[in-house]
Amino acid sequence: MHSVSDLTTFSRNTSGDIPPKLVGASTTVVGDKVYLYGGRLVTERRMVTDMYVFDLKTLTWEMIPAAADDSTPAQRYFHSADAWDQYLIIFGGMGLKPEADDSTEDLCVLNDVCFYDIPAKRWMSPSWSLKDNPFVPLPKPRYAHLSSVSGDRLFIIGGQDLDSVWLDDVYVFDLTARSWALKRDYPRHCGTYRSVAVSADLRVHLPQEEGRNHSPSTAPGTPLFHAGQPSSSAATALTPRDNLIHLPYSAQPTDDSPNEIYLYSNYNFTDVKRELEVLTPLPNGEFNVRDASSTMNGPAFPPGLRFPAGAILGTHLIIAGTYLAHSFQSFSVWALNLIDFSWSRIDPGSTLTTGSWFRSGLWAKGNKFIVFGNRHGNLVDDYNRRLLSWDHIAMIDLEAFGIYQPPSLELDIRMQEMGLAALEEGILADFEIVCDDNRRVKCSRKLLEDRWPWFKEQRRLFLQAATKALDTLPLSATHVALPDVPNHTQEPRPDPRLTPRLLTLSEPYPITLALVQYFYSLSLVTPLQHAPAVLSALLVLATNYDLLHLQSLVKHAMHRALSNSTSVGVYEVATLCSCRSLQIRYVP
Repeated sequence: MHSVSDLTTFSRNTSGDIPPKLVGASTTVVGDKVYLYGGRLVTERRMVTDMYVFDLKTLTWEMIPAAADDSTPAQRYFHSADAWDQYLIIFGGMGLKPEADDSTEDLCVLNDVCFYDIPAKRWMSPSWSLKDNPFVPLPKPRYAHLSSVSGDRLFIIGGQDLDSVWLDDVYVFDLTARSWALKRDYPRHCGTYRSVAVSADLRVHLPQEEGRNHSPSTAPGTPLFHAGQPSSSAATALTPRDNLIHLPYSAQPTDDSPNEIYLYSNYNFTDVKRELEVLTPLPNGEFNVRDASSTMNGPAFPPGLRFPAGAILGTHLIIAGTYLAHSFQSFSVWALNLIDFSWSRIDPGSTLTTGSWFRSGLWAKGNKFIVFGNRHGNLVDDYNRRLLSWDHIAMIDLEAFGIYQPPSLELDIRMQEMGLAALEEGILADFEIVCDDNRRVKCSRKLLEDRWPWFKEQRRLFLQAATKALDTLPLSATHVALPDVPNHTQEPRPDPRLTPRLLTLSEPYPITLALVQYFYSLSLVTPLQHAPAVLSALLVLATNYDLLHLQSLVKHAMHRALSNSTSVGVYEVATLCSCRSLQIRYVP
């Protein structure tokens, strides 16, 4: 008997140049690839400076050979690796002294910054990677530290020196100037064994919350384009601005809304202590620290997780790591809702209950949390040796748990409202869509062509057929047209539902109106569009007409409207439209 959780996670073999078993290697997800760097070989106890890349679509490893004239960094492990712009940035770690032999244990800790150019597959020179700043000292060499990128700044937090003494400080590296910009004391012990620091690439905005602080510029129901009164040709009654629904959306961070760094720590594993602090970068190069530990809540909290990994997707902080108890051991995954700071467990089903799983990360483009390991390994034995395996990969579908990146805006909120007003006031309405009950929605043909690729293509075919028909008309009464020659290559014909001024759509009026409202606003903003039956119909239309942005908006709205009353209907339409993640979440 399988549970629904078994549908959310699967594991697969990896192939290609599979890396050897390593200790202390770094993995960094960049787009659809994972970059693995450095580490120490388990079999030979030798450090390496190799670079591997894993394709998340083909599940194939490839070793990237270093060029003969490349500025390859020193061998290391327990370093940090972060992605920024087109570069992979390596900092610190534990290595060997320059004069030491690979076979010795003559260790040292490092504090160098190394840039790897991902497209060029080359290491940048040390002189290019680090510029001197006489006002900020170089960080003390360290390993097992935390790192995170926010904007154009790399934060290096904590870690330990060669004597395993905690380094209680934060250094900030300016990635554009390539120099150290700030040092601050930070009176907490932070290291990879007990802590993780993460930030997101995109910031999620909550317009319904943010809009409460802004009063509307016009009275409810007031026409925007007709100053006096609603146009007599308006397509529909005007929607009051207060009734509009603006979904959360993703946007690039700004100086006013930077990406915060969430620093989660757990320690004292027999009686777990959990801490959450939020580092907010400021425009002047400084940062604020806010203790959010007391805000965490929920029916259950994460257990003590060793070597935790983390990531932010949408409005959730994902924390994962190794849970070791006397009677039970597992790789555990949890999510913290950053809106209300409530914890929930991500249940991967039976996939991760056996085997040795350790190194994890977020594949944001696929809405999946990935875990590397060996499904035949022993978790306790491999943990004691800090051994990382790369033979298998498990993928957890986060969207099936309602965790995903909200769609970005195609138009800003003010432009969405103007677009809706243009539809409702009948601005430049020179075309009509006829519904199955013969009711009509007046709209702009040019706007449909610009925002509906299927409609644009059908208009092109229609004009092409009309031109061809005109060309074959007889020039005089005595002119005899040449007979048609059979053409075995069938030319595409325009949809017969389309005429110069009309498109007949076999949909009810509310569904058609909701679709046209989307084309005018490129959003789902009206109460009509958020009605459950209308959302289901829009998902079918988005799938049939290949409107990917509309599909993402509808799924976004459906996730937020999860309820017992809508589960059966959403499950059926999600199955019909092959929206697997939505289907799993809405299993009745």
